[in-house]
Amino acid sequence: MKAPRFLPQALAAAVAAQMAPWAAAAELEEIVVTAQKRSERLTEVPIAITNFGTENIEQTGVRQLKEVAEFVPNLQISSGTDFSSSVSIRGVGANSRNIGFDTRVGVYLDGVYLGQSPALNQELLDLERIEVLRGPQGTLFGKNTVAGAINMISKRPDDTFGGSLGVEYGNYNSRQLSASLNLPLSDNLFGKVSVNSQQRDGLVENLGTGNDLNEQDGDSYRAQLLYDAGGAFTAHLALDGTDTERLSYTGDAVTDTFGSVPETASPEDNTVAMNLDPREEREIRGAALTLNRDFGNGYSVKSITASRDTEIFYANDVDYSELDLAELAYADSYEQVTQEFQLISPESAAMKYVAGLYFYQQEGNSLRQIKSSELGAMLFYTDPNLPVTTDGTVDTDSYAAFLNGSYDLSERWKLGFGFRYSEETKEVDWRIDGRGSGAFGMATASVQDERTDENFSPTVNLNYSFSDDISGYVKYSNGFKSGGFNLDFISQGDVDAGIDFDKETVDSYEIGLKGTLLDRSLGFNLAVFQSDYTDYQVNQFIDLGDGRTSISIRNAAEVETRGLEAEFTYRPTDRLQFNAAFGLLDAEFADYPGGGANGADVSGNKLPGASDYSVNLAASYYHPLPALGAELLARIDYSFRDDYYNTADNEQFRTLATGDTVQYGWVDDIQLINARLGLESEDGSWTAALWGRNLADEDYLTTTSRDFFGTITHFAGTPRTYGIELGYNF
Repeated sequence: MKAPRFLPQALAAAVAAQMAPWAAAAELEEIVVTAQKRSERLTEVPIAITNFGTENIEQTGVRQLKEVAEFVPNLQISSGTDFSSSVSIRGVGANSRNIGFDTRVGVYLDGVYLGQSPALNQELLDLERIEVLRGPQGTLFGKNTVAGAINMISKRPDDTFGGSLGVEYGNYNSRQLSASLNLPLSDNLFGKVSVNSQQRDGLVENLGTGNDLNEQDGDSYRAQLLYDAGGAFTAHLALDGTDTERLSYTGDAVTDTFGSVPETASPEDNTVAMNLDPREEREIRGAALTLNRDFGNGYSVKSITASRDTEIFYANDVDYSELDLAELAYADSYEQVTQEFQLISPESAAMKYVAGLYFYQQEGNSLRQIKSSELGAMLFYTDPNLPVTTDGTVDTDSYAAFLNGSYDLSERWKLGFGFRYSEETKEVDWRIDGRGSGAFGMATASVQDERTDENFSPTVNLNYSFSDDISGYVKYSNGFKSGGFNLDFISQGDVDAGIDFDKETVDSYEIGLKGTLLDRSLGFNLAVFQSDYTDYQVNQFIDLGDGRTSISIRNAAEVETRGLEAEFTYRPTDRLQFNAAFGLLDAEFADYPGGGANGADVSGNKLPGASDYSVNLAASYYHPLPALGAELLARIDYSFRDDYYNTADNEQFRTLATGDTVQYGWVDDIQLINARLGLESEDGSWTAALWGRNLADEDYLTTTSRDFFGTITHFAGTPRTYGIELGYNF
C-alpha cells in the first residue's frame, strides 16, 4: 500500500511502514494435532476437535482446566467442588462422586487417563496445547469415552538451556508463583522441571465461623526426562503432583435445612451461615513412561505405562445452618495402573493405521459418614452414637483392543475405519450401616458382587478433499460406558431392588467441513451431529418429601442430542485476529418414563446442564513499540451461555410450605467479558500484563441444587477478578 503522494519522503516511508500490515490479509499458522496418534493437519482430521494452543492459554490467562470451557463451544465444566468435578460435551457428562459410577468424558495428560472426578480439575502447568474432541473416542483413547475426550499435551524437554519465572498478584489477595527450567544433561538426555503455587482468599463469607469460603490454595509440579537416541528410540519419563487444601464452597442456602421456608440467617449475596466450614483436601500423584521405537521401515511401536493415585477428603455442614445438627465427611481414594501398546504404520502408505492394546486397573476406596449431634438426633430421630456409614471398595479391570486407520481411495477420497473391543469387570465389596439414621430410613446391608460388560464399538468415516485447504467428512461412531453400582447413602428399598445398573451405548452421526479461505487468512471448522444414547445412566437426587431423599442411579431408556458447532479464525493482518465459536444444542430425554420426582414421566424434557446455544467471541491486536523494545498485546473475550435446567424434572421455581417461591432447577443466561493488556519484549525475555475476568461483575449462578435433607442451594459464579502478571524468560 502506498502512502499519499503529498507527504515528505521520510514521513511517507514511515506511514507506509505502519500501513503495510493492513494492506493484505495475513496467513494463519497451520495447526498440527495428534488426536489420531499421529501429527496431522487439523483441517484433515475427520473429528470435531478444538485446539486450544499455547497462545490461547497465555492470552486468556486460564489457570485451571475448568476455565477453558468459557472458550470452547458445547463444553461445560462444573465450577463447584473439585470433589465432584463434572465435564460435559454436547450436553452429556457426569461426575463420579460415587466410586461405582464413571465419568463420560475422559480427561488425559499426554495420553494418560487421569481418573475420576477428584482428579479432573488440573492446573494448566507448562502445556503446549489442549485438544477437545467431541463424540465417542474409543478407537483413539484408552478409557470409555462416550461423549468426548480432553487431552492436555505438555511441553517436552529439548536440547536448549532455558527457563522462566512468573509472578502474579490480583484482588482477593490472589497470588501465583511459577517457574520452569529446561536442562540438557547430555547430547541425548534432557530434563525439565515446572512448578506452580497458587493462593487466593475466599469469595463467600461464612457468618457462622467468620471465615471466607471458596478459596484457592494449591501447589503442583511436573518433572520430565527425555532420552532421544537420534530419533530411532526415545524414552520419556514424567512425574506430576498436585496438593490442594482449601475451605470449599457448597452453595448458598436459600431455604432452611428441610427446604420448607426461606433462609434468613444470611440474606446477603455471597454469604452463608453454617457452624462448620466446608473443606476439601486433594493429593494427586502420577508417573508415566512412554517408549517409542522406530524400525526404520516406516513402522514404529509405542508403549505408555502409567500409574496414578488420587486421595481426597471432603467435609460439609450437611444441614447448612448455624445449628450443630449434622456433618458429612468423605475420604475417597483411587489407585490406577494403565498400560497401552501401539503399532503405528508408515505415513507414506495408502493405508495408515494405529493398532493397540489397552489395560486399565483401578481400586477405588471410600469411607463416608454422616454424624448427628445431640440436637440433630432429637430433630431427626437419629442416634448420635451411631453415625450412618458407608465403606467399601470397587476393583475395576478393563481390557481393550483397538484399531484406527484410513485408506486412500483416490487423491481426494479417503475411507476411515476403526473399532474397539472392550471387556470391563467390576468387583464390589461394600457396606452401609444405617442403624442410626432414624426417620431417614437408610439401609443396613453389605454387598459383594461382580459384573462384566463387553462391547464392540465400530467407527467409519468418509473424507473428501475439495482442495488442499478444504475437506469434508461424514462419520458414524459407536461407544459404550460400562455399568456399575450405586454405592451411596441409599434406603433399604434401593438395596432390595438391586444397586447395580446396566451399561449404556451411543450411536453418533456427524457431518463436518473444515479448512481455510481468503488466502488462508480465514479458518473454519463446522460440524453437525446427532447422538442416540440407549440405557443412559442417570445419577440424581429423588425428593421423597418430608426432607427425605433417595440417591438414585438408573438407566433412562433413551437420550438424544443433536446440534451444530462452528468455529472461525480470521486474521485480516499480521497484527489483528478475530475468533468466533458458536454451539447449538438440543439434548433431551427421548424416553424416560418414571424418571422424575414421584415417578413422573420426563420423556421430552431437556438434559440437565444442556444449554440451547453458546457463543464465544475474541479479538486480539498486536502493536510494536520500538521505543520500549517491546510489542503490545490487547485481547478481549466475550462468552454467552443460554439458560439451562439442573434436574430431569425441568423445574424453574419451587414453592415452599410458606407459599414463597425460590429459584430451583434452572439457571439463567450467563454472559462474561474478559480482557488482557500486555507487553512482551522483542527478544521474548520479559512480559508484563494486566488482566481482568468478568469485567462487568455480573452476578450469575452456575447451578441450583437440592441437598440430602432438602436444602435448596444456589452456586454463585466468580465475581470480577483482576490482577497484574510479570514474567521473565532466559
